[in-house]
Amino acid sequence: MDRRHFLLALALGAVAVPVIAQGSDVPATPGWPSKPLRLIVPFAAGGGTDLVARSLADKLGAALGQVVVVDNKPGASGVIAMEAGARAQPDGYTLVLGSASTVVVNPAVLPDLPYDSVKSFEYIGDVGSASIAMVAHPDFPAKNLRDVIALAKAKPGELNYGTWGLGSTGHMCAEMVRAATGIEWTHVPYKGAAPVLNDIVAGNIKLGFADVQSVVPMAKSGKVKVVAACARRSINFPDVPGYVEQGVNFDFVWRYALLAPANTPKPIVDRLHAELMKVLALPDIKERWAEFGMTPSTISSSDLKAQTEQDIASLTKLARDAGIRQ
Repeated sequence: MDRRHFLLALALGAVAVPVIAQGSDVPATPGWPSKPLRLIVPFAAGGGTDLVARSLADKLGAALGQVVVVDNKPGASGVIAMEAGARAQPDGYTLVLGSASTVVVNPAVLPDLPYDSVKSFEYIGDVGSASIAMVAHPDFPAKNLRDVIALAKAKPGELNYGTWGLGSTGHMCAEMVRAATGIEWTHVPYKGAAPVLNDIVAGNIKLGFADVQSVVPMAKSGKVKVVAACARRSINFPDVPGYVEQGVNFDFVWRYALLAPANTPKPIVDRLHAELMKVLALPDIKERWAEFGMTPSTISSSDLKAQTEQDIASLTKLARDAGIRQ
């Protein structure tokens, strides 16, 4: 075909032209996205997970050239949202922000879930990881986890600790210590991390677990002290050792995972992963994540999925041994 006929055919759409990606590391996804995306969040607006989701949605939407709408579906320990995501059309327009609670802990403690954390989703990427803080009243005699263990062994069953609920990530953090050391201590479940911290400040309970984001302002003001990080050191408390460093050999990372319904086309999943990695490298996202006590991750989608399978197996055994599988 000579040049004149080629140009005529091109104008009439008779010649197929390959779609060129925006960058060499971004897969081509012809025709997608052509409308807004939905990001399902398993918790209420205003909470820590919601704040992460809205920051992510803003930047990811800009990268994709479409609005990403945050859809909060709280309730039933996140089961409602995860089921909605699992049952959504796998067309690339529905995403889910899974957390350690909904992706790993729920399968470990809840029977007959209407979703499978591994099989029901495509894994796009690790949005960020964080730690849970073990905190105490300032006059609590323990300075670190080893001290806490010694106190619990000296008076079995008399040491109380608070978490934001039975089977919560905070509860699992406590069970990691029990499983590794054999201590006996008493769980006091609350309806949220804030009530736990308020009771510690008031002296009604001396020890508890809370998310780092909630702990930071109280620790800075001296109202509570951080005695351990579950399970790795937190970027917000770099001088506080994690579990492994203090004799509890249970390493676990509390992650947020970006998911899509199973069978979402691989080119779309790959495009989303590539754009997510770019978003997580942005300076303002790194700064925002640091405020949340989170570290951005570059783990691959396949490695994230494999690690999730391992984490579910580890926590399921932990929950069964502790008798907290509901």
